Amino acid sequence: MTLLTLILSGFFTWQKIAEHNASIQRIEASSLLQLQERLWREMQAVKSSIVFTHSQTETLLRQGLVEMVDMAWDMANALYQQQQGLQTDADIQRLIIETLRPLRFFDQRGYYFIDEMSGRFVLLPTAPHFEGQLLPDNQDDTGHFIMQGLIDAARQPVGEGFSSYRWYRPDNPDAMADKLAYVRYFEPYDWLIGAGDYTYEWELLQQQQMIKQIRNRRIGETGYTGIINTTGQVLLSIDSAHLEQQEFEKHDNLEQQAISQMLEVAEQGGGFMRYLWPDPNTGKPSWKMALVEPADHWDWILISTIFEDEVKGILQDEVQAFKSISTHSWQTYLIAIVFSLFVALVGSLFFSRWSSGLFKAYHAELDAQQKALSEKAIELSRSENNLTTILNSVEAYIFIKDTHYRYSYVNRNMEKLLGMSVEQILGQQDSAFFDADSATQTAEDDARVILQEQRVATEEVRTLCSNGNNHVFMTVKLPLRSENGKVYGLCGISTDITERKAMEDKIRHLAFYDALTGLANRRLLIDRLELQQRRNQRNQEYGALLFIDLDNFKTLNDTLGHDTGDQLLQQVAHRVSFCVREEDTVARFGGDEFVVMLGSLSSSEPDAGSVARKVADKILETLRQEYRFEGQSHYSTPSIGITLINGSVAADDLLKQADLAMYKAKEAGRNRLYFYDPAMQEAISLRAQMESELRVAIEQEQLLLYYQPQVNAAGIVTGAEALVRWEHPQRGLVGPVEFIPVAEASGLILPLGHWVLEAACQQLSDWTKREQTRDLTLSVNISTHQFKQADFVDALLALVAQYAIKPERLKLELTESLLIDDIDFAIERMRFLKQQGIGFALDDFGTGYSSLAYIKQLPLDQLKIDRCFIDGLPSDANDAAITRIIISLASELNLWVVAEGVETQAQRDFLLDVNCSGFQGYWYSRPVSAESFLLYVLEQQGET
Repeated sequence: MTLLTLILSGFFTWQKIAEHNASIQRIEASSLLQLQERLWREMQAVKSSIVFTHSQTETLLRQGLVEMVDMAWDMANALYQQQQGLQTDADIQRLIIETLRPLRFFDQRGYYFIDEMSGRFVLLPTAPHFEGQLLPDNQDDTGHFIMQGLIDAARQPVGEGFSSYRWYRPDNPDAMADKLAYVRYFEPYDWLIGAGDYTYEWELLQQQQMIKQIRNRRIGETGYTGIINTTGQVLLSIDSAHLEQQEFEKHDNLEQQAISQMLEVAEQGGGFMRYLWPDPNTGKPSWKMALVEPADHWDWILISTIFEDEVKGILQDEVQAFKSISTHSWQTYLIAIVFSLFVALVGSLFFSRWSSGLFKAYHAELDAQQKALSEKAIELSRSENNLTTILNSVEAYIFIKDTHYRYSYVNRNMEKLLGMSVEQILGQQDSAFFDADSATQTAEDDARVILQEQRVATEEVRTLCSNGNNHVFMTVKLPLRSENGKVYGLCGISTDITERKAMEDKIRHLAFYDALTGLANRRLLIDRLELQQRRNQRNQEYGALLFIDLDNFKTLNDTLGHDTGDQLLQQVAHRVSFCVREEDTVARFGGDEFVVMLGSLSSSEPDAGSVARKVADKILETLRQEYRFEGQSHYSTPSIGITLINGSVAADDLLKQADLAMYKAKEAGRNRLYFYDPAMQEAISLRAQMESELRVAIEQEQLLLYYQPQVNAAGIVTGAEALVRWEHPQRGLVGPVEFIPVAEASGLILPLGHWVLEAACQQLSDWTKREQTRDLTLSVNISTHQFKQADFVDALLALVAQYAIKPERLKLELTESLLIDDIDFAIERMRFLKQQGIGFALDDFGTGYSSLAYIKQLPLDQLKIDRCFIDGLPSDANDAAITRIIISLASELNLWVVAEGVETQAQRDFLLDVNCSGFQGYWYSRPVSAESFLLYVLEQQGET
């Protein structure tokens, strides 16, 4: 009996020890899973916050820009409303510009800029030397046209005028960075007012706010989420804050090893890891558990981490609790064994009763253990359900396959994708759901994971058997390993990027092709042109570039509308494409401009030019044909400029050459082609240089007035014509025939004309102080642009009042072309000024389109006979007849007549015979300075 008791007690003791150890292992495994799940939840929460914060960056920047620009626009509008009528437009513009110039915002980075809608800089505080320059074609390092983008944005409704471009970084003037600008159209002066800021600055601000939020999060007592970047620099470490912003090389070896391990895990797509790290309390290395994952933005790597000592403490508490429960059982159990031995020695009488009690106690304890295990199983099931809920909630497709590439787990999104239930999917391979090519490629990727134990991240195109739809997935697959390290399957996470890829294709098409015509756009053309140049230079061949501009396209837009204009552009694009080879490029350059690049034509320059002319002639003939728009017919002609491509000229310069040739074709009468001549470029360069120097001349007052006397039939001086001269620092005195056309073309005629008017008024004021000159009149030439300015009348009358002159002593000389352009406007403005006492002369009479119908309506005082009729007098019968008719007409209309260009006595005598009333020319005097003119008048009056 005693032996039997010892055998049974030994067996049950061994069984109880085994069960005790198994329970402790289950507790440890469950705690580890709970810890990993907790780290995973924290990681997802942080990443969700980062995604949301990043998405708000541009929204916040847009809101800030709208607020600042609206404030500037309101200031400009308030100044305009307050000062309108009190100051000239030029003064109001200067007031607005200087009010906005010093204003700064966005931590002193932000400033206001103003541009004209024509592309001219008005206000640019960071580069004031650009102000006044016309730069409609300035580009960033991607080829984007910055000014044109701002002008297009200004045409958008209020709140939508955004433009993205790249501009030089303040911290690195040699590099550009992304910038976003918002602009609003300011109608009174045809301006756009705007501001912008660099997106990376707002990214940095959002990063700082995100780090601050993450810093406040905790996992237990010692756990938190840290941040490093892809170079290993520590951005956030709560228990080792001294490492933040410290260079990687300055960390100690333990910290460098841990961070290097984190970088390796992140490079493989992320995962759990253990590493040694200094304990902040003891300073000794302690083990930490971490989940490492790369963030989706900012080159961050996130590390949700906790010291294992904290986890071990929790685990030890659970184990201790379990042991305390078991201790009492052990004590009872041992007493029972001792007692049973004692009873066995006493006798077997009480053996059966003792044995029965012992077995009852054992079964009770076993039931308690089974109950505890059941509760633990329920808890594990709950955790499994929570994990399933999470996996079914994410937007990715998650699956697990075994080593035979059969599905052993799929989440709900996989069910929806395949259109089957879990039961139908599990145990199947990809060939059951995808076409043969897709299944083969998937099997190859799976083999790399299962057999080579690699992490695979790839972009997959898969075709479903169920509906034939193609899907594009971004898939990451990782090997699953058992405790002994053996791979027992793979886990895959796929994201459907079909819509994103379609959007990228659409964006790529919009970036390189014109939306209206489908032709290549400016950016793609330049790329192909640079490639063709290299090819032609390498093969020693010539190509050609054709610049096409539609004649009078604006008229079609104005008469039939922009929709019809768009239809014409589409038809032109089709016809031009029909005229060239498949390897040639046809591009819409902008507006009604097209460019054709003919690739390799010939190794001979004359032959290449001949082929280019034939293609251009074909395009001319094709585009001249009738166009039909909803039953309406229309005819349009092009002007074409041609230059040859041989690789020795930059792409931008080639386009300029073809553009210059096109404008020569227009000057020659339109509807024709013209080859580029290098002399064109030289003329343009000289013209640009003169424009720049003339702008300086106006600012530095290098201009001066000369005066040519006007006399009556008796030879007495009655007045003078003011003629502007340019006292150039290097070239000396420059006549108006050289610089007035440049001023007209560049818009400088406005400030120049205002200066002439003011100088003339000042001279009249000086003359009124002398008895000999107080009755003289002074004629001033007025340009078409100047006369049509809205503030011309106000500015002129202000000068008359400022210098206190008699308005009838001032005579404005107008040309016939100015009057014909808008006769009703001219008559109304002239009559108003006439009522104020200002006189008018019609200059170069007879050279334009003189019409008695409008001459009799004009409040004229004087007709000036052009010198082209005077030169032939008295021998040329036609000139003589025309001169007589003009003088007779003026007499009938009671107008004073002045003959210009009188250089000989014979011309003067003829004019006296036909009763001409006024004379001006070299016979009397050349144009002279104010001092010389005064001496001329005094000498004539015998007072010198």
